[in-house]
Amino acid sequence: MNAESFRVRRTHIADMKKEAKPHTEYLGFNDVLAITLPDENQFLKGIELEFKLPADMLIYKHCIGFSFYTNISPVPDENTFDFTGKRIYINTLPARLSMVLQIPFSENHSIEETPYATLMPYSIVKDSSTVFLRLQPITKLLPENIEELVFEVSVKPLFSDEGVFELSLVYPDKDHKGVAVFIDEKPVSEYEKPMMLAAGMHYLAVTSENYRTEVRTFAVDQAKTTKLEVQLRDTAPSLLITAPDNASVFIDGAPASWGGEPITVSAGEHTIKFVIGDYEVSKTVTAINGKTYNISVSFDVQVTETP
Repeated sequence: MNAESFRVRRTHIADMKKEAKPHTEYLGFNDVLAITLPDENQFLKGIELEFKLPADMLIYKHCIGFSFYTNISPVPDENTFDFTGKRIYINTLPARLSMVLQIPFSENHSIEETPYATLMPYSIVKDSSTVFLRLQPITKLLPENIEELVFEVSVKPLFSDEGVFELSLVYPDKDHKGVAVFIDEKPVSEYEKPMMLAAGMHYLAVTSENYRTEVRTFAVDQAKTTKLEVQLRDTAPSLLITAPDNASVFIDGAPASWGGEPITVSAGEHTIKFVIGDYEVSKTVTAINGKTYNISVSFDVQVTETP
């Protein structure tokens, strides 16, 4: 169909360019609705238009049509009433109080038509940054109060059931040694790049001959970006020491600073000594690569009464 020129009573704008959020507009019988689409629609699989129709449509059946146009000129704004465009779809409003249309944003979409919604052709948005909807009389038999009728149109984004996951690995050394990354037990080769995952819970495993295996459970939210940082640890054994604040700790005879962080030691046998005042206690530990040893000590005084 060739381009046509037409005049409307009013132009309504639903701006989704910066943020894909719901809009509701109230159209008259010869109005248009221009829906500006975001430049990046990574999470959007389409939009849904829900019409709430006046009760007069039950009597004056199919008297108002709705059309979609492409190649609209000039760029729609609320102060423009004359347009030129190519009509690519036309139908009549049904004889009921509501109607739902779903418009996919790709030819190979995952939107399924249901008894409650009509699936529109992808051509409505193909190569276009605007969905242009026009209402117009189709027949001469119109309600006497046609100029007072209001057609409520709600625009809702349809998000894909996915989110972006970004993994950041923090290495304990400057030379980044090789690792293998698994998500939900499947290997991931390009783990340094953002990846699309289904919304919900996932299981991460990072394995290496040079670092300890790290496992995490994380949640991906629909249409959002989830970031996870994993601190890799050397395979050398470590000691996690817990003792009273006034205790002195010695590892193989050398004073050791201890606190909440593990102390890295070499593989093999080590002697840990705790000293508090005149009391001391020692323990020997055989450390194995890849293991962390929790070592704790406490001094207690018991008082009992003798008859």
